[in-house]
Amino acid sequence: MKKLIIIGAGGHARSVIDIFQQMKEFEIVGCLDPCFKERKTVEYMEEIPIIGDDSFLELLDATKVEYVFVAVGNNRLRKKLIEKVRNIGSLKLATAVSPNAYVSSKARIGEGTCVMAGAVLNVNANVGSGVIINTNSSVDHDCIIEDYVHVAPGTAISGSTVVREGAHIGTGSSVIDGIQVGTWSYVGAGAVVVKNIPSFVMVYGVPARIIKDIQ
Repeated sequence: MKKLIIIGAGGHARSVIDIFQQMKEFEIVGCLDPCFKERKTVEYMEEIPIIGDDSFLELLDATKVEYVFVAVGNNRLRKKLIEKVRNIGSLKLATAVSPNAYVSSKARIGEGTCVMAGAVLNVNANVGSGVIINTNSSVDHDCIIEDYVHVAPGTAISGSTVVREGAHIGTGSSVIDGIQVGTWSYVGAGAVVVKNIPSFVMVYGVPARIIKDIQ
């Protein structure tokens, strides 16, 4: 069985651990937590030991661990950590796909991405690396979801939509077909997106309107 390290020790990491345990392809040997040095006792995440902080990655060259999964909800931090993993030549990024998700045989999923329970990836959906497709969200036909995007729980993205790198599509929001959501933009919970969204903005409402610029 392939040996795996999880980077992260929060609620998202707990969900990811559950998926890997259901997949039964990996043996999770430990979790890494940036706050590891502040812990006073040995702690566990879903019975998986927390064995160090992010600097532990540098030691994995000398172990039999081949795979790492970055289970961090923050898009920018997830990107930073995935790039760190890629710079360690001996490590591979695992991909987590819940057995309770529907993924078309003609969909593509990049490395380091997580597809949660109840999610749907329809025909020709193209999902990049380091993406979170969260619980009960749907990505319809011919969509492009670029790297480090988070599609939050209960979100519906209609066909032929493009979501650019690092964007966040908030819980329970809807995006009509053919829309583009710009790089690192933030769509608030419950928003209805009916026109293109530029990069580096936050939008809320029905229909979604720009609230402020973000960087």
